[in-house]
Amino acid sequence: MAKAEAKKEESKVKAVAVPAGEKIDRDGGEITALDAATIRLVMQGWELKKQIDELDAQIKAINAQLIEAHGAGASLIVRGVCRASITEREAVKIKDAERLKAVLGDRFGDLVKVEVAYKPEQRLIDMACDGDEPLQPAIGACLTVGKSASVTWRAEK
Repeated sequence: MAKAEAKKEESKVKAVAVPAGEKIDRDGGEITALDAATIRLVMQGWELKKQIDELDAQIKAINAQLIEAHGAGASLIVRGVCRASITEREAVKIKDAERLKAVLGDRFGDLVKVEVAYKPEQRLIDMACDGDEPLQPAIGACLTVGKSASVTWRAEK
């Protein structure tokens, strides 16, 4: 009975004892202490991230072994459990568009899909934000601002 009580007390101590944590605000540099629940959540996320990385490395090694042993175009079936299908993909990219354009001449437009991506330079962004810029309203109407959030995991030294 005494051993059971001691284990309960030990588990309570483990559940309560968490390392210190802090939040650093990137904009203002303000540092505030993290509460225990957030610290536990961050630690839980870190442990999961490490497990995922380890499992990812393991699956890549297994995939390489299966490809080496069986080659592309095979399905490896374990009845009632799983199937591993090995496929091969090829991607063809144009490395010299100007040269290809010269080779194909007028046929270039028929044989090549052209995709254009417009990205604003910092100067254009500054103009869109400048209230004294005469073109600011027209430029601002042509731009959209996106915002997203993400979590990046790294080991803490």
